[in-house]
Amino acid sequence: MQQLFELIFKNGLRPLSMFPDTSYLELQLTSSDFSALLLLKFHGQLTMSQMADYLGAPLSTVTSIAKRLVRKGYIYREKSQQDQRIIVNRLTEDGELIAEEALGTMNTMFSRIERALTAEELQQFIHLSLKVAKALQHNAEPEETSKSSKLRSIEIE
Repeated sequence: MQQLFELIFKNGLRPLSMFPDTSYLELQLTSSDFSALLLLKFHGQLTMSQMADYLGAPLSTVTSIAKRLVRKGYIYREKSQQDQRIIVNRLTEDGELIAEEALGTMNTMFSRIERALTAEELQQFIHLSLKVAKALQHNAEPEETSKSSKLRSIEIE
């Protein structure tokens, strides 16, 4: 299951939106907020750039998420001890509690998956989930494009 957690967090997936039993959690915060909290729980601390990379979102979007979480008292931001120009994000006590609750819910869901599948099926599930996540992460062009949607280059002198 550790592989599945890593798959989710390293590929910018929104973990709580995958499970139907988590809707009550998402009434408290957005799925992006929860993803940010779970990333911080998983990693301990992250810079804004790291969070943007993990969430697959622009820095401006992640900055808005972080500001919202600071206002709600779930994270705090401080200057890095190694480089004063860098801001790192960490969970507050309240942030830890809500991240733990979300993580507990995810663990319950993953336990259901483990009980439903054989060991071989579980490995296949993890392998296929990783493959799908990687495919969704890459902005591959569609194989067939219509003539009207093709881009053409124009030389400028």
